[in-house]
Amino acid sequence: MYLRGYNNGFEENVLPHLDMVYRTALALCGSSENAEDIAQCSILRALERFETFTPGTNSKAWLLQIVRNIWRDQLRLQKRRGNVLPIDEEMITEEKTESKVVWTDAQELLENFSDEQVIKALSHLPDDQRLTLFLIDVEQFSQDEVAEITGVSVGTVKSRTSRARSALKDRLFFYATEMGLRRGER
Repeated sequence: MYLRGYNNGFEENVLPHLDMVYRTALALCGSSENAEDIAQCSILRALERFETFTPGTNSKAWLLQIVRNIWRDQLRLQKRRGNVLPIDEEMITEEKTESKVVWTDAQELLENFSDEQVIKALSHLPDDQRLTLFLIDVEQFSQDEVAEITGVSVGTVKSRTSRARSALKDRLFFYATEMGLRRGER
């Protein structure tokens, strides 16, 4: 099976996107261990089903549909087993800073958050909004491509992106106020 997929373009269409597969899995699940599992399962499924890929179409979109489906399958399985683990707040929460500096520039403010704080803020978004925001803002997919990947209309992608950005902004402003980086104004 491997050679059949390999000889028919698997290497050219899938292997260049391994990092993107992992980053997307990490954005979806928030855990490097689970992201590695999702990425590995996704690549294996892509190999098993490579004959369903239509040459000349968007291989990244096809591959990310697989990632999304693997992730959803794992969520369903965890829910059935009753072992969905909550985020360990102690692991990702940092001590409050005593700084009383008020930042005015959004980019400058954002640079004061740790990766863990941004991941925590993202984890509060609904799954569909988190995936959409990640694909648009991090992976730089077009709205049409995200619609294809997620199986929704472009209008839904626009709505999810807007809602996700607004919710993320609100959460980060809350964290900034908690940290003493802002005084509660917006």
